[in-house]
Amino acid sequence: MSEDSKKASSARQVAVVTGAARGIGKALLDELLQRNYMVIAVVKQLDDVQILDSIDPKSVFTIRADITENSTEKVLQDFLNNTVEKIDLLINNAGFSAKGKGIEGLSFLELDAVVSVHCHGPARCVRASLPFLRKSKNPVILNISSRFGSTELVVTEAVPNEVTTYPYRIAKSSMNMLTACLAVELRPENIRVLAVHPGAVKTSFAAKDADVEPEQAAKNIIDLAEKGTDTGTFAHASGGTLPW
Repeated sequence: MSEDSKKASSARQVAVVTGAARGIGKALLDELLQRNYMVIAVVKQLDDVQILDSIDPKSVFTIRADITENSTEKVLQDFLNNTVEKIDLLINNAGFSAKGKGIEGLSFLELDAVVSVHCHGPARCVRASLPFLRKSKNPVILNISSRFGSTELVVTEAVPNEVTTYPYRIAKSSMNMLTACLAVELRPENIRVLAVHPGAVKTSFAAKDADVEPEQAAKNIIDLAEKGTDTGTFAHASGGTLPW
C-alpha cells in the first residue's frame, strides 16, 4: 500500500479482528463494514484469506496468522506497519472449545492448546497492535471472553454444568486476568480494555442454552466499543457486567 493510501485510510476507523472468518468473528467483520470501518481480518486458514479479501478490497485486509505461534507478533506488526497508520479497535475473538470432559477427561495437550489460543494469542496481538492503538484518539481493546470464565458463576453453578470442560473455562479465566492487567497498565494512556461476554451465542461449540444470533451479538459488541466508557470490567455485550 502506498504512503498516500495509508494517509487516506487514517481518516477511517480501523479495527483488527482475530478469528474473522466465521462465527462471531465473521459477524463482527460484517457489522464493522456496515459502520464504514477498515478491517484487518486475522484468519488461520489460507483459503479464508481469498474469501475475505474478495468482500471489499478497499475495506478488508486479510492476514493469515496462527495466533498460537510466537512468530505471529512480528508478522502481524509488520503487516500493520505496511497497511495502517493507527488502530481504533482490537477485538481478540479467535478461539475454540475443548472435547475432554471432567478432570479424568482432561488432556494437558488440549489444555495447552486452548490456553494458547485464548490467552497467549491475545497477548501477542495486543503487543503487535499497541504502537498503532496509541495513535488513536479513542483506542479500545475487547477480549471476547465467556460467562464460563467467571470463577463466581462457575463455583455457584450459575452457568450450565452438565460435565465441566476444564480447558475452556481455565483459558477464559486466564483471558480475564490478562484483561484486568492490561486495563490497569494502559489506563494512564486512555486505552480502554474490556473482557466481553457476547451472550449465549449460537456457534459451532455453543452451550445447550444458546439463544443469541451471531449478528445480534456483533452489533452489541461494537456498540459497547463505540458507546461505552468503562475500562477494566467484565461486560455483558447486551448490558451490565459479570462477576470476575
